[in-house]
Amino acid sequence: MSRNPFEDDDDLFAEDPFGDSHTASARQNNSSARVLVDDDHDAVPLHSVRRSEDAGGFLSGVGLGGGRAGSYIPVGADTDAHIGSLKRGMFNDSNSGLTKSSGGGFAQDDRETELRRREDALAAREQELRAREAHVQMMASGARPPLNFPPLYPIMYHAIDVEVPTGDRSTVRTIFYLWLALEAMLVFNCVACLVVMISGPADVSNSGASFGSSFVYLFTISAGSFFLWYRPVYNAYMKDSSMFFYFFFIFNGFHILFDAYMAVGVPGAGSAGIIIMLQCLSSNKKAAGALCGISFSLWILHLLASLFMYRKVRTHYTARGHTFSEAKQQAYQGFAQSSAGQTAVTTAAGAYMRSNTGNFV
Repeated sequence: MSRNPFEDDDDLFAEDPFGDSHTASARQNNSSARVLVDDDHDAVPLHSVRRSEDAGGFLSGVGLGGGRAGSYIPVGADTDAHIGSLKRGMFNDSNSGLTKSSGGGFAQDDRETELRRREDALAAREQELRAREAHVQMMASGARPPLNFPPLYPIMYHAIDVEVPTGDRSTVRTIFYLWLALEAMLVFNCVACLVVMISGPADVSNSGASFGSSFVYLFTISAGSFFLWYRPVYNAYMKDSSMFFYFFFIFNGFHILFDAYMAVGVPGAGSAGIIIMLQCLSSNKKAAGALCGISFSLWILHLLASLFMYRKVRTHYTARGHTFSEAKQQAYQGFAQSSAGQTAVTTAAGAYMRSNTGNFV
């Protein structure tokens, strides 16, 4: 059975439990046969404990001296070598801690950089909140913000960073960039059709009609795409409106079909697509064929990007819990609150009253 040496009145450290190694040495002669017994290990001679104390003091045995806490030196082990290995381990641990501190973001320079980054983010966030608050107060007071879009002839207010919630701005901004890309592609398509018409390939028919249609697309498709699917998705994210989401789904779906139509390049339809490209190449009109090939590639890329954003908006719409019945209810409410709706309701009510009273004048 294990014996607790500290229960004995003649214990080595009974009178001076915090004695140093010299005190332990002085009393060793009276207790040379005594051993300290660990419940989980073999008996450890006192000289082994003394040698450990010489290296780190008595408190090293309980983790408060110079040695490592809880270190155990078995019988017959080289104590000096063991202590040396412990010191080497401590040195390696300190070095690894410094390395981790330098590479883990806890060094002084890294902390200062992180603090500056957070301060800049907070300042930007504060400025954004102030701008949004000012916009909300302006709208609540009945005042309208100054028109700023399009830049050359502003007819509406357009500010994604002010009107759209923070988490949805990247989506709306990406769709806006897609709309701008559509404008650039319409211009490029018109130029390609013009080059095809001027080069006059024998295999291309109705090249003049294609150029005329592409020129018309510059105005009709530009305005239609903005008001039929970009502005609705802008309002949908700004107002979290199911009705505007449905407007986007319907008309952006037609726009995706338009991208495919333009990529095909039907002769005389206003597009410099793959069919026109093949006809130009068969007529040895390489420049016109190259422009048609670039136009075809752009329409395909725009179609794929539009499909991706369509799916992303659809996922957001489903996650928000919008339904078609909610969209219909919002449409009815919007129509009733509009001037046209109020005029229609007044006219219908007047006709009903006249029919009941028999006064049709």
